[in-house]
Amino acid sequence: MSLIILFLFLLYTCKLAKASAKDNKTDKYEFCQPTRCSNKSPRIRYPFRLKAQPTSCVLKGFELSCLSDKTILHLHSSGDYCVHEISYLDSSITITDVNEATCSFQSLISFNLTNSKFFFLHSNESYALYNCTETASPRWTSYGSIGPINCLSNENNLVYTINSESSVEDMPPSCRKSGTVEIPGGLPLQDIATTARARPVVLGWAALDGCYDCENLGNYCGFNTASNSTICVAVKHQKT
Repeated sequence: MSLIILFLFLLYTCKLAKASAKDNKTDKYEFCQPTRCSNKSPRIRYPFRLKAQPTSCVLKGFELSCLSDKTILHLHSSGDYCVHEISYLDSSITITDVNEATCSFQSLISFNLTNSKFFFLHSNESYALYNCTETASPRWTSYGSIGPINCLSNENNLVYTINSESSVEDMPPSCRKSGTVEIPGGLPLQDIATTARARPVVLGWAALDGCYDCENLGNYCGFNTASNSTICVAVKHQKT
C-alpha cells in the first residue's frame, strides 16, 4: 500500500515539475510574441514591441504603434514615420515620413535622430541650403549645386543646395545660406530635389549580443526577463 502511495506521489510531483518547466519556458518569450499591424506590414518582435505589449521584454526606444494598417515609429526629435521593412538579421529599419506626400527635402531637414536608438545605416553627407532671389548662374551650378528645389521654392524665393564642403565663393550675391541638411547615402540627390514625395530612409540599430548568429540560423532573438538577457528562440515553418 505504501509503495502505491509513494508511486502516486512521485507521479504527481513529476507532473508538477513538467508543468513548471513548461511555464518557465513559456515565460521567457510569451509576453512579446511576434505580431504585426496588418498582413502586409512588417513582423514586430524583439527588440521592437507594440505599445500595447508589456515593456518588460524589449528595449526602451523600440516602441511601435499601429495607425490603421500602417506601422508607425515615433522619433522624439522629429515626429512619426511609417515603417516599410524591418530586417532583424541586418538590424535595419526602412521608414518614410508619415505624410508620404511630404517634400523629400523638407522631411530630411526636420529629420533628427537625437535621443533615439537609431543611426543612418549608410554614411551621410551634409548639404547647405541657399535661398536665392534669382536663378543661379551656370558658373555656380558647375560647382555642384542642385536646384531650384521645386517643393521648397516659389517665384520670390529659389532654394538651391550644394555639398557643404564645396567652395561657394562664386555664389550669386542674391543667395543667402539658410541651413543644412543631412542626406543619407544611397539617396539620389537630383531625384530628391525634383520629387515631391518622401523617399525611404534606412536606419540601423546596434546589434545585440548573440542576435546576429541566432537570426542567421533562421531563428529569432527574444528576451528572458528572468536573466535579463537575450535568448535564441527556435522557429519552424514561420517567416521571420
